[in-house]
Amino acid sequence: MTNSGINSGENPIFIVGMPRSGTTLLTTILSAHPRIAVSPESHFLTYWVPTYRHLKLAETQDFQQFWQALSQSKRFSYFDIAPDKTLATILAKGSPSHATIFAGWLETYAERCHKPRWGEKTPLHYQHLTQLLEWFPQAQVLWMLRDPRAVTASLLNMTWASRYVHVHAEQWYQSTQLYEQTWQADPRVKLVRYEDLVQQPDRTLEEVFQFLNEDYPKGLLAQRSTQNMPIVNRDGWAFSHLNQALQPLETSAIDRWKQQLWPVHAAIVNSLTNKLQQRYGYADRPYPPLSPQAMGLLTMAKLRWKLDRKLMVWRTRLLGPSSRRAQDIGAVTTIET
Repeated sequence: MTNSGINSGENPIFIVGMPRSGTTLLTTILSAHPRIAVSPESHFLTYWVPTYRHLKLAETQDFQQFWQALSQSKRFSYFDIAPDKTLATILAKGSPSHATIFAGWLETYAERCHKPRWGEKTPLHYQHLTQLLEWFPQAQVLWMLRDPRAVTASLLNMTWASRYVHVHAEQWYQSTQLYEQTWQADPRVKLVRYEDLVQQPDRTLEEVFQFLNEDYPKGLLAQRSTQNMPIVNRDGWAFSHLNQALQPLETSAIDRWKQQLWPVHAAIVNSLTNKLQQRYGYADRPYPPLSPQAMGLLTMAKLRWKLDRKLMVWRTRLLGPSSRRAQDIGAVTTIET
């Protein structure tokens, strides 16, 4: 992976965080801003870079191979931009690299939206912030945080996510630890709690736009619509997810997990995230130890998960990477190219 940065003063906005933590909701808000275009999810550092890391993009043949795969993909079609125009924007930045391709791709999307500032939301890019901020030193990052029980309950309802409770709880804990240990003190990264966004939207968004050095336009929440949202594919789950995110803000989703999670599953999430729940206001006291029944279920789930992982590796080797279903702790979203 190249480490060459973009040093022209570009200040993109990256929205990251656990999937189902409110990243799409925040995207609908920023996309309604007259100066900001948040693109569809690119999965650039979670799929494109690792899949083609063997290519030397400064060499014409390798770059063409990468560009053909990207520009002809279903993912690229979601941006509704012209490949030729995008290619010209990329090549104008000099010798091709991952950084120039990423910037040129998203700049072209912003131009399509007639907006001067570009942004991108791929939730799992939180795992690659070091690389993103090397490429774009002036970037600003909005890191969404949501109650781990709500995140887990929501992910368990997604066909593309792991069916194991402990996977989501552990990833929530690890991602929040990563924020604290690496990014909490970085002035380019701001934590945004989902609960604050829906309970106190004006106050929270004033802080967000102040951080971004942008005005907070009056009535911005009411200006959200499918016309200024970046999801171009309007079919199936993506369309229903978009419509849900565009509904007026309401607080009922905060505690919906209480009806969605079995008590034993909630207890498992609590046991795995206890310390950080208290720190971020999701618990006011330590939780009791797991009951023998819950501990037995957790132990069995971890064993089954390890077996599933081994079977997935075996199936991938037998049938190829396209057969892999993302159910592991490091990739909870389906890879769709």
